[in-house]
Amino acid sequence: MTETIQLELSLSNLVRKSENTNSSSKAVFFLHGFGSNMQDLFGLCPFFDKSWTCISLQASIPVQYNGWAWAELDFDNIGHLPKPEQMIKHQKNVVESIRKSINHLDLDSKRINLLGFSQGASLSLYTGLLNTSLFNSVVALSGFFPVKERINDFDPDEVPNLNVFMGHGKFDPVVPLKLGQNTLEGLKDLRLEPTYKEYASEHTIPNDCLQDVIKWLNEKNI
Repeated sequence: MTETIQLELSLSNLVRKSENTNSSSKAVFFLHGFGSNMQDLFGLCPFFDKSWTCISLQASIPVQYNGWAWAELDFDNIGHLPKPEQMIKHQKNVVESIRKSINHLDLDSKRINLLGFSQGASLSLYTGLLNTSLFNSVVALSGFFPVKERINDFDPDEVPNLNVFMGHGKFDPVVPLKLGQNTLEGLKDLRLEPTYKEYASEHTIPNDCLQDVIKWLNEKNI
């Protein structure tokens, strides 16, 4: 059984190292949702074969017992961040943590992938769009990002090179489907063509979505 380790990074973390010692490994970094923690998406590790290194990062804003956020929310207006500087700071922390992990764990810099759920999906999209050269792909599940509000932050010549998978539940009561669809349209305005799928689910990662994500990531990381 592969040992779980932790690295000295700016964000708390859990790591399952690849068992492939012959070459640098491909890697997926997990960003959890609002009020969750690094253990949550780390539970997806068994679905990635042992050639993958899996790293789960944890936000630093406490919102409940062992529950953390990348930014505070306005629950009356889920599409608005009352303190956007918190997301900006976390974006920098995520990039710093990933760069250090690449060096510490001998990761393949051309096969670095980011997977986020809910608020973690929002941060994944933001981080990926700002740092296209760092990532092979971004997976955003049950999340959204106000692309049109931040469109001037991104390099229009670099963004189309990023691989993006978006999945959203048709009956999501937390992040309404329309917000995911609006995100898709905003990404298309940046000349990006995400793989986009909707599922007969609520605010969760259903089995058919997880199977689609694993298949897509394996195809993008040959």
